[in-house]
Amino acid sequence: MTEKRFVIIGDGPAGVNASERLRTKDSESQIILIGQEPSLPYSPTVLPYFISGKITEKNLFLHKENYWRDRRIELVLGKGATSISPKEEKVLLKGGSSLTYDSLILAPGGNSTIPDIPGLKDIRPLHLRTLADAKELKRKARRASAAIILGAGLIGMQAAQSLAEMGLSVKVVELMDQVLPGYFDPKASNLIRKAYESHRVTFFTSARVEGVEWNGKEYSLSLKKEKTLHAPLLFAATGVTPNIEFLGGSGIKIDRGIIVDKAMRTSIPNIFASGDAVQAEDFWGGKKVNQPILIHAVDQGRMAAESAMGEEVSHCGNLSMNLFHFFGNLGLSIGLVSPDDRTRWEVHQVDLPGKRGYVKFVFDGDCLCGVMGINTGLDPGILLQLIRRRIPFAGDKKEFLKRPLDTGRKFMCLNWR
Repeated sequence: MTEKRFVIIGDGPAGVNASERLRTKDSESQIILIGQEPSLPYSPTVLPYFISGKITEKNLFLHKENYWRDRRIELVLGKGATSISPKEEKVLLKGGSSLTYDSLILAPGGNSTIPDIPGLKDIRPLHLRTLADAKELKRKARRASAAIILGAGLIGMQAAQSLAEMGLSVKVVELMDQVLPGYFDPKASNLIRKAYESHRVTFFTSARVEGVEWNGKEYSLSLKKEKTLHAPLLFAATGVTPNIEFLGGSGIKIDRGIIVDKAMRTSIPNIFASGDAVQAEDFWGGKKVNQPILIHAVDQGRMAAESAMGEEVSHCGNLSMNLFHFFGNLGLSIGLVSPDDRTRWEVHQVDLPGKRGYVKFVFDGDCLCGVMGINTGLDPGILLQLIRRRIPFAGDKKEFLKRPLDTGRKFMCLNWR
């Protein structure tokens, strides 16, 4: 194997998985992993647990320093890419240094989206994308008695739980008419909401913020229906914007993210991309989508590495999957869970009264397309593979609905290769 230089921009889950896959496949080539933060690589998904005190800072990091050294994966930390020059095959870094590459993998992640609300950008609300963000939020929360959170998506709800567990009174403001609208239907959302409300979290749904002010001691949020909320802490969790500004002028095709094909290739032959910043094919067909969730970052990072090495790979398309832990409960959402066209999709719902929850299955003919529920007791890995592989249940659909855990395991034993 000819020795090459692989450079990876971004040391989050996508970049880390790319670097590890490269080293597993290639013991000789040079691998350089660039991180914008000065700390060792970690997964941002654990930051809420750091805020609440469930884990300490030293337990945040994916590996200790000697792990990277032993595998000869060079870490360039605290730099970040400012631009790239595909013609020169060069990455320009913060501070003026540069690196050349044979193959480049882009995994730059995303930044918090600040909505266009009068006064909000001037105030600079807290957000949660980096360890520095988490430390600032934790420090300020220790001195606060209450907090306002903009957005009831995954990040907003995780932050609400962390702050509530620290003893704060939390108000969550959401533009949509339910919490976690992208992952759960109204019935599941209501179960989640009730669990939060029992822990001093108050929700304002279908709420439009007309303005934000800061008087030096507390924030004031004016809602459309003349109600004003007050708190000394303000946290914004209203979405993620791909970190792609540094690619301007590079010639790489960009839309709402970095455009990639099924092999994670960009529009430039020796540049690949993965994770929160990419726009890839949707599992269900149609246009390319940006879907910043952990499972995609892990899969795409691995596949970008294999593709960069010249292997034939083909991503099945973005398929939503989220496990949502909240106050001792577990929410599960995989695939298509809220179909609009009931003439095509077959939906089955089962209440689980003894488990404070319920489960919903969505089928397209004999194939499972989506699973959603609260405290289901099901195996999410098996359900994901049943959907991804489009395995038909044929005459066993009724058996699956009666005994989904056991029947799902049986089908995967027969079909897993």
